Amino acid sequence: MKSGNITKSVFIALVAGVLFLSFSITALAAPDFNWRKYEGTTIRVLAGKSAYTPIAQKHTKDFEKLTGIRVIAEYYPSAQLRRKLLMELGAKNKDLDVFGGMMKTNFQYHNAGWLETLDKYIKDPSLTSPDFDYEDYYPRVRSVINGQTIGITGSCNPQVLMYRKDLFEKYNIKVPANWEELEAAAKKLTLDTNGDGKTDIYGWIARMNQENTAPFANFIYSNGARYLDENRKPVFNSPEFVEGVKFYGRLMRNYGPPGGATIGWKEVIGAFAQGRAAMTVEISIFAYLVLENPKSSKVAGKVGYALFPPGKPGMQITMMPCNTQHINNYSQKKEAAWYYLQYMNSKKVALDYKLKGAVVARRSTWQDPKWKAADRFPELTKIMLNAFDNGLVGFEIPIAGFVEARKHLSQLVFTGYEDGDVQKVADETVKVVEEIMKRTEK
Repeated sequence: MKSGNITKSVFIALVAGVLFLSFSITALAAPDFNWRKYEGTTIRVLAGKSAYTPIAQKHTKDFEKLTGIRVIAEYYPSAQLRRKLLMELGAKNKDLDVFGGMMKTNFQYHNAGWLETLDKYIKDPSLTSPDFDYEDYYPRVRSVINGQTIGITGSCNPQVLMYRKDLFEKYNIKVPANWEELEAAAKKLTLDTNGDGKTDIYGWIARMNQENTAPFANFIYSNGARYLDENRKPVFNSPEFVEGVKFYGRLMRNYGPPGGATIGWKEVIGAFAQGRAAMTVEISIFAYLVLENPKSSKVAGKVGYALFPPGKPGMQITMMPCNTQHINNYSQKKEAAWYYLQYMNSKKVALDYKLKGAVVARRSTWQDPKWKAADRFPELTKIMLNAFDNGLVGFEIPIAGFVEARKHLSQLVFTGYEDGDVQKVADETVKVVEEIMKRTEK
């Protein structure tokens, strides 16, 4: 059929061409993401103080220039930050917009109703830049509770076995593949190097003060134990858990430095960096910040990294404590707060952190050519990438009453160090934590 001199097929082609041209012009004319939408707004941020604070401050200034949003940022050491957050969030303070947290506190904060859920922001193209690309985050470490996104995971720090490669080579010791080999290595590497009858190098060192529940998690999960069963019932008086407590305590009691009750992460990393310890299990970030820095470490270049050995065959699990950022549910400036949160966790900012040694949760940063060229510890990188795909997120009891329960669990772990009646204390602690959960969980 013809319409004048134009055939039907030609007519359809012309219409298609016009539609395509119209679509192309519309697409080209579509405005970029509006970063100035909340210009003139002031938001307040509470964050952890660390070696990476200068990076946060730099990018906060860049954010202010880009958006016209003024940021009042306060930085505190982790313990002080948690105390301040409990006071402000508990008082339903509307003057707080964004704050930093950790996986271990997420259950408490979520249960209390303090966390704004973020799914509606992530899915809204008018509020989220297409460059944000939430799918770039490793799925395993996303901050999700009961199917709701309650924060953005900035970084994770897989816990790894750190050992003195030079000592292992000198004394012909292989990297431990199980607990028996771990203890044998600790015993052999508890050394009096100058013959004065005093130990100069301890075969093992780990946290034993109130922070002991963090590295201790490796000993329970790798032994087939858990804090809670599938019904969220405390089960840390099981034979596997009790065995883990006893083993953790025995390593420090027999092969660690005296005065274990006062040893926290600072003492652990300090002793290791000064060449006073042969092995420990700690978060990987200390490798970049301390152990491999010749200015702060006598063992730089002499440290090996490995998966923590399992107590039970097939139970080799990497623990993944993660740092998160949240929007206060009581904030009256949530949209502007989300702008800040997405910018400070953008690919550009994440890569900056990564190049400075932070273990960020974005997949693209690990694949970036700049990072690959700068990676000095491929052995450690391999372990961390495995953890992002297969690790166990968190490292302490996942309950709303975590802070209260932690001191009781810490004392249970210390009982192993004192060679006390671990089973009795574990049974008692289960009852205490059950009561805490009844009072604190909805």
